[in-house]
Amino acid sequence: MLTNVLAFYFSLKYSAIMKNIEMIMASFQQHQGFLTFQQVLEEKLPYKMLLRMIDEGRVEVEGKGLYRLPDTYLDEWFVAQQRFSKGIFSLETALWLHGLSLTVPFEMTMSFPYGTNTKNVKSEGIRPIVLRSYYDEGIIELERQVGQKIKVYEPERVLAECLRPVYQVDVQVIAPAFKMYFQNHKVNYSKLFHYAQLFKVTNKLQSYMEVL
Repeated sequence: MLTNVLAFYFSLKYSAIMKNIEMIMASFQQHQGFLTFQQVLEEKLPYKMLLRMIDEGRVEVEGKGLYRLPDTYLDEWFVAQQRFSKGIFSLETALWLHGLSLTVPFEMTMSFPYGTNTKNVKSEGIRPIVLRSYYDEGIIELERQVGQKIKVYEPERVLAECLRPVYQVDVQVIAPAFKMYFQNHKVNYSKLFHYAQLFKVTNKLQSYMEVL
């Protein structure tokens, strides 16, 4: 009798474990092989079971609060975005992400709202730009891999912002970027001049446009 009871108990326990594993794996499949801690909370996934799966090697941890299946590739830009959700890729980094530069950035550059503590950002080798104004202006999303989206400023803002003397962006980077924008993009003059006025670089913008 006791043997039957124990067998029934362990059968139920095994069934519950398998149900939890299937729930977590289904969520991973739904999200292209990765999950954020926020998604784990929102979907009410069994966190203890997720930790067990990590210990067993079924799931790997990719930075703080980011989990992936062993055969899933996570783009480094996406990982940085998940690590610093308020960060927006900007300046030379944004030029490269938009295909306006052939030079892979030596370091990532991200802009943050005023008041952000950037100690951890710097420790990750990311150059932080803290903005007192216009942080929310012109943010768009790019999909690096399927389901892996990052936030970056739109091309017209990036071009105008790179003209600001305070950032000391090399002319050897800016000039080719403008040339590629005018050759390969649908030029939005309205946005270009809007951002030029915003960042007080209208004269510089006109100088670049005159030679194109």
